[in-house]
Amino acid sequence: MSVDEKVDRNYYFTKPSLDREMELTFDRQGKTVTVKLHPESSGDLSGNLYDDWIENNRKMVTEKSKGRIAYIYMKNMGGEALQNFLEDMVDDAYKKDALILDLRYNTGGNVHDPVLQFLSQKPYLQWQYRGGQKTQQPNFAPAAKPIILLVNEQTLSDGEMTTAGFKALKLGKVVGTETYRWIIFTSGKGLVDGSFYRIPAWGCFTLDGNDIEKTGVAPDIYVKTGFADRLEGKDPQLDKAIDEIMKDLK
Repeated sequence: MSVDEKVDRNYYFTKPSLDREMELTFDRQGKTVTVKLHPESSGDLSGNLYDDWIENNRKMVTEKSKGRIAYIYMKNMGGEALQNFLEDMVDDAYKKDALILDLRYNTGGNVHDPVLQFLSQKPYLQWQYRGGQKTQQPNFAPAAKPIILLVNEQTLSDGEMTTAGFKALKLGKVVGTETYRWIIFTSGKGLVDGSFYRIPAWGCFTLDGNDIEKTGVAPDIYVKTGFADRLEGKDPQLDKAIDEIMKDLK
């Protein structure tokens, strides 16, 4: 199929279903160049770019801290995300001197309690096998180390509740922007015609009575990532988190 340069190129890639393979032929200064592409859906592309962003953040933290700071990201507050969080915490993070927990763009769920309980662990004893080294109890005690929580204006729902609890428990500093103000738990019922409805059911309030849905959760250190930062591949929020922790590690 010939390509008309006057037609939006997206026209040629818009189909009811994606081809498993596409062969494109280009004319480069009179020379024919043929390439084969394996298209992916916009959803898959978005997910892959998201994962690349997370991995690049992890590499940046490792490089700038010379391996002293662990970086853990949670996309949401669901069961799978909780399992990944716990595995990361007991696999590599506990060996590091500090932790950055990133909840930016977190879409919520309902696992704030186990996350906060794990982060709240502090050493209370040491034990030692004969001739061995002393080991603290519990083995995993994040609260004994510097922790930074990253949030932004797209931290939603249970991500906000986790942030509020993190501040109330004084587990560390929160860096970023105010959360989205989207913390409301709903309940739903199925109707006889097969339809389904949801209504607001539970609100979330701080201990002094503030409705988080109306107030959001403000960071301790306000840092905004602007449009120009994104174009230039900069992340001032993550940079600030690293800087703040490194002050405590010197």
